[in-house]
Amino acid sequence: MAYAFYHIPKTAGTSAKRVLEQWFTLVIDTELQKSGQRPDYRSDNLCVTGHFSGCLTGNSAALLVRHPQIVKNPDMKVFTFVRDPIAQFVSFYYHQLADGATTATLQQFAQRPFEFSLSSVFQIHKVEEIDSRLANFFWIGIADDIQKSMDEFARKLGKSSLRVPHLRIGQRDDQMAKLSQSDHEALRKRFALDIRIFERIQRSASGEAPLKWKASTQFADLTEAATLETSTDLPKTQASAATIDSFDVVDSDGQPVAEIRVDQPLHLQLRFTVLVNDARVQPAFRVFWNNQTLFTVAYTAEDRGDFPLGTHTVSAEIPANLLNISTYTFEATLADPDPVKVWARSEELLSIEILSADRTEVSAAGDWKSPFPGPIRPLLAWQKSAKPQ
Repeated sequence: MAYAFYHIPKTAGTSAKRVLEQWFTLVIDTELQKSGQRPDYRSDNLCVTGHFSGCLTGNSAALLVRHPQIVKNPDMKVFTFVRDPIAQFVSFYYHQLADGATTATLQQFAQRPFEFSLSSVFQIHKVEEIDSRLANFFWIGIADDIQKSMDEFARKLGKSSLRVPHLRIGQRDDQMAKLSQSDHEALRKRFALDIRIFERIQRSASGEAPLKWKASTQFADLTEAATLETSTDLPKTQASAATIDSFDVVDSDGQPVAEIRVDQPLHLQLRFTVLVNDARVQPAFRVFWNNQTLFTVAYTAEDRGDFPLGTHTVSAEIPANLLNISTYTFEATLADPDPVKVWARSEELLSIEILSADRTEVSAAGDWKSPFPGPIRPLLAWQKSAKPQ
């Protein structure tokens, strides 16, 4: 029996880990990936921890992609901590401000996507999904009273109760106090679903309406939904005419990257092998943002653009100043577009973080200090004219 700590940013996870490392052999997921080692999931004392890009499914860093052994396996117990959604968002803002990742005001920052909201990290899209998604977790603690929550978790695990240290408490100014009533109302409206999720967890923690852990069916709903979403949009053929050898997001020098600035182009690079002579094989890429398809990049040419037998490398460039500051994921497909036959699809989605530009030249942001809302922000050139009075 082993454990996995799904660490949602800005929910007192760093403080909680100081206790967890005294209860378990705590293993950092990113270090596992670098070493290429696989942990012994049969160990009663093992606990794997990580942010997992704030995703349960959907990209190569997601919890259930990195550790598929968790699905339907009651010997792998997943737990997490949550926090009042608005308090979590405000804490994340000040963390970004302190790190120099943003120069926006709190009011401006509230216009950008928040990838670590409760609805995002639990992949809940509507109220009706709340109980089902939350019941995948063996334990959900509340960071707003972290000591009480950790004491209850200790009793559940049969561990000794320990004092939780208060770590990484950031400095703040008075921006929150200066927000208008309409600004506060806008925040509550924006996080309405997240507030419902948090209130449901509070009711469970109080004993009013406990959530029942799914155990042997945990996370099956999410993995089956992910499989359905990525596999039923195009029909799959029985015999494959081509296979994908490698798929990478690379920079202009062809080097794989995990993050890139908004003012830099990125390239989707695919290496594949055509196995059947005279088969029509064309590559395509799909770009996801916020768990939704943003756009598809397909091979286009004046001729049919067929690829002969053998191995080929192709790339598509997404230009600079098009994608906004956020996290994006990518999928590669090999297909015959007419009639549609899918020969191969990348087994894992790739993920990349788009960062703000670090120079003062003209960019899609213009003079705006706040990130634009939404997934794209193309660089525009205004044609100015004025009529005489």
